[in-house]
Amino acid sequence: MTIDPGINREGKPGEQPERIERDIEVTRSAITDDLRALGQKFTPEHLKNEAYDAARSVAGAVRDAASQKVEQVEGKIRHASSLSVRAVKRQAERAQRNPLATAGGALLFGLGIGLLLPVSHAEARALAQPTQRVREQARQALQEGRATARHVREGLEEAAMDVKDAVR
Repeated sequence: MTIDPGINREGKPGEQPERIERDIEVTRSAITDDLRALGQKFTPEHLKNEAYDAARSVAGAVRDAASQKVEQVEGKIRHASSLSVRAVKRQAERAQRNPLATAGGALLFGLGIGLLLPVSHAEARALAQPTQRVREQARQALQEGRATARHVREGLEEAAMDVKDAVR
């Protein structure tokens, strides 16, 4: 069975070969144009430009996010600053009403800070001799206290024996 190019499979007159060739050429041209467009999209220059545009977009988003965070932090700093100013004003008013209590509080605060700080070498050298003297005096006082306690105990024991004998 031979196929007549002018008749289709159903036996009806089909398209003319010239028209088919023209359609093929139009399709080939469209495919060629699409391939050229794809080829241009994958050139190093185009890929570089795409990467540059993406990087700029990301940098802009990062800059915007950082700017928002900076604004938030600035707002918190302003709020903390206003709270601090109010607290200082309240403390100043309290200090004016009761200066002795303020001085005592400041003294205790300074003492507390001083106790928290480590002892420097200069302080250790300067305090070594007085500290040694205080320790020696404390040892002597402890020994004297023990001797007195022993003496008192012995006296109480004797008194207890006397009371016991008297009761019998």
